[in-house]
Amino acid sequence: HQSLASLAAMASYTFDGADCSWPSAEELKKLEQIREKCAAELQALPDSPRDVVGDIRVCRFLRFHGGKVPEAAKAFSEFLKWRVQEKIDTLRKGIIDLKPDQFQEWVDSVRSPFAPVLVPCFGQTKEGHLVIFASPGYFKAYEFVKQRPACHTMDNDLQLMRTGMEYMMKLLDDNSYERKQMLYAIKVIDLTNLGRETLPIFVPEIRKFAQENGKQMMEMYCDQDILILMLNAPFIVRLVLAFATTIMSKRQSNRIKTFSSATSADAQKILRAIGPPSMFPASLGGTRKERSIPFYFPLAQDDPQRIKSWMALSSSGISRSGASNPPPRNEALDEAPKMPLGVNSLSTDVEEVKDAELTPNTEAGPGAFADVANVELEEPQAPQSHGWFCCAAP
Repeated sequence: HQSLASLAAMASYTFDGADCSWPSAEELKKLEQIREKCAAELQALPDSPRDVVGDIRVCRFLRFHGGKVPEAAKAFSEFLKWRVQEKIDTLRKGIIDLKPDQFQEWVDSVRSPFAPVLVPCFGQTKEGHLVIFASPGYFKAYEFVKQRPACHTMDNDLQLMRTGMEYMMKLLDDNSYERKQMLYAIKVIDLTNLGRETLPIFVPEIRKFAQENGKQMMEMYCDQDILILMLNAPFIVRLVLAFATTIMSKRQSNRIKTFSSATSADAQKILRAIGPPSMFPASLGGTRKERSIPFYFPLAQDDPQRIKSWMALSSSGISRSGASNPPPRNEALDEAPKMPLGVNSLSTDVEEVKDAELTPNTEAGPGAFADVANVELEEPQAPQSHGWFCCAAP
């Protein structure tokens, strides 16, 4: 059973990096003003899904811009025009409605084996925030750029990144309407091994990629996270962030927490607020087996056959036209039994599931230990509103 200290840690930590309240009456009026200012751009959209034009999504722009309608309307207008120009609705077709397990399997089928460890549907908190896990220390940046088939360029990787952002925002939107509160992403970044591989900033192609697309991704997918938790951080990372947070707004700096050790008391307090030990690998003081974590160990970059198959590709699985072979949505996953949070239903062995099920659910509330296959909740009816519904915030 969970110790009293663990329960107290979960109860005492509050995620304060963003406003989780449901849009107020005043904000709803402002959302209508934003839509009125963006009427032409809204009309030009080929499709108007709730996660793109709904109250929650528009409110993210409003809150990102400090509640100021003119600034929010301008940003939302640019977002809508960008979607049409870049054909984002075409890009996400056949992928956006996949269940989380299916989505991660599809990503694994089209990504480079040298891609960084990034688990988009790692789990969710008791509040409903989406947990994303990354372990960039094993990223072979040079090989990622140089060892690729001619059919899969850096632009294909950009489209995969955009598809991932679309999917994440859709999950957050669904969860927000289900829970009736604004929900966000929590990014848990394990910096173990960082510096032992060539750092991405020293690879010109990746540096250029980040310069050309980083700012735009932050603007188009604004107000997405509530916490960026960096663990096992080397001294240089802590030093740079210590300086950077002094020139950030309080809201920005509140979102970033950095620790030299994931097993420190303060780090574990935050991790326990996110989820139980069974959610995390040993490098973060958890009990989850590495092989049950998608995109993690054994690393694809260490599999010669995986690299050989990758290099032999004659066509990419993702392009500006969307997924070349999107998987059919498996309705059977809708009926899949719920499992403890942090356990992957498609790759976890029976003994690990039994061990994880010994953890009581009382500390996290109903549904908190749902498997990632249950992260995407049933979509409720969209609210009536005259027919319309990567990151740091100011």
